[in-house]
Amino acid sequence: MSAFNIKVQMSEIISFYICDSDAKACVKIAPLESRGWGGNMRTPRKQCESQIYHVVSRGTGRQLIFEDDEDRELFILLLVKHSTAARVEVFAWCLMGNHFHLLLRAPMARISACMKELCGRYAQHFNMRHGRVGHLFQERFDSEPVGTEAYLVTVVSYIHYNPQKAHVAEYDAYPWSSYDEYVGREGRLGVSSTDYVLEVFGGVDAFASYHKGYSMEASCMDVDSLRKATTSMPDKVAIRVAKDVLGGIGLDELKSLDRKVRDNGIRDLLVAGFSVRQVERLTGIGRGVVQRISKQKADK
Repeated sequence: MSAFNIKVQMSEIISFYICDSDAKACVKIAPLESRGWGGNMRTPRKQCESQIYHVVSRGTGRQLIFEDDEDRELFILLLVKHSTAARVEVFAWCLMGNHFHLLLRAPMARISACMKELCGRYAQHFNMRHGRVGHLFQERFDSEPVGTEAYLVTVVSYIHYNPQKAHVAEYDAYPWSSYDEYVGREGRLGVSSTDYVLEVFGGVDAFASYHKGYSMEASCMDVDSLRKATTSMPDKVAIRVAKDVLGGIGLDELKSLDRKVRDNGIRDLLVAGFSVRQVERLTGIGRGVVQRISKQKADK
């Protein structure tokens, strides 16, 4: 058989052709990025003149990225450290169970550098502290430009309303967001640069008043890309319920147990009212496994 020649066609995307010089036939090979060889060939991030971006990152497989307040405190310390080092202003933030929201101002290159250090260092500490291995965060962070003052007001309020939307706590009673920094509450953490945002809102009173009347129907980039909401018990309640259902076995231990024991545990959680997504998120067990057990349960 004759040798194969490789030809490269240059166009909007690069396609490779492997050609048999005798048969004069070519087979087109898919572009690198479509074969999972992305490298640096990623979709460019949208950028805007304001240099203000809403950033979201979540745990791989929707797993929890914060187990307790010590994890959250560490994340905040790292956020302050790496945003300062990269000269990135933090306007707003909120830490949820399996994801976080940030509102940042800086050129995107500096934000990317900040996020790389923040997520990388935090993942190292988290894995070491909790005896975990592997990636903590799902792919690269998501971002959207915030190009107008009107949208800035919406995004800030949306970020602060995340705990209430998830039925974790009222927006103004949740300790792990920047809301307290804006209203000057005692014990606030002092992470955010608040002057510009308060100027846009029209002062502290206007800020608090707008939040009080905020409608959660407003659309912003969400951790699940604005997917339709599903009804399930709040994670805080689910974790308490799981202790009784699993007889003392930790949610994070379930995936490492014998398959039969694991599957029985998943089945018990589903019977107790956990959603498939919730079992996946809280245990780190793949959705396909949970869905299979859910279907078996439904068939019985």
